[in-house]
Amino acid sequence: MKLDFWVCRYGDIFKTHILGCPCIMIASPEAARFVLVKQAHLFKPTFPKSKECMIGPQALFFHQGEYHAQLRKLVQRSFLPEAVKSIVTDIESIQLKALESWEGNTINTFQEMKTVMVQNITMICKIQLFLGTLVSARNVE
Repeated sequence: MKLDFWVCRYGDIFKTHILGCPCIMIASPEAARFVLVKQAHLFKPTFPKSKECMIGPQALFFHQGEYHAQLRKLVQRSFLPEAVKSIVTDIESIQLKALESWEGNTINTFQEMKTVMVQNITMICKIQLFLGTLVSARNVE
């Protein structure tokens, strides 16, 4: 059945099961704001163990509350279009080096994807920290 049927029947927020796991469905921006901001203390997000194994237990969305909010503020600006646009050539360089290292070898795709992603994110964070330091230094002068 379509989501519209369930929304008409139960409203913008309702409980259901997906693949045998209980979950809450959110069908509007207002409902998302209610669940994620206004009444976040009533909901505890959970993720399949396979997702935690794949991404790692320290991933941003496995944390909750104030710690999650602080991490998100630190990381979020690094992924804004303006920030990413300025480092596309650096990301391309990392990708090309990875491709060269794979040539003629058997690789574990999943592991290599994680490695390259970590390299990209590390590089983005270093640049943002450096730029943030420059901006702070300018404000002091």
